[in-house]
Amino acid sequence: MAFVRWRGHSAQLLTTVYDQGRSRQILWANLHGAYATTPSVRKAVAAEFPDVVIDWHAVDQALAIGPSSSPPPSPAQLEWATVASWLQDWAMDRTQGFSAERAALQAAAQVLTAWQARRPG
Repeated sequence: MAFVRWRGHSAQLLTTVYDQGRSRQILWANLHGAYATTPSVRKAVAAEFPDVVIDWHAVDQALAIGPSSSPPPSPAQLEWATVASWLQDWAMDRTQGFSAERAALQAAAQVLTAWQARRPG
């Protein structure tokens, strides 16, 4: 299971594996100070770890909440993060829509993520 760990204002996507009774963490991606995952991060993780299923919506929610030192997001900011995550999913689905429509979905997701990043709400 993937989880987000904050180190200051930089986030990492990790998982914990157990080997011979010992736990260790595997770094899947550095997410820096992002408030949402980008299509390039999703594709890079999928390419490097093809057998791993990640709940990107949960990752985006954890990023939207931010580090513990930041003020909590407003309910509207959490909704924006949820909608932006779904827009990213739809934009990455090559079986649906035209490329211009996928680009518009991605642009809308970027707007919502920019709104989310302008804290406090």
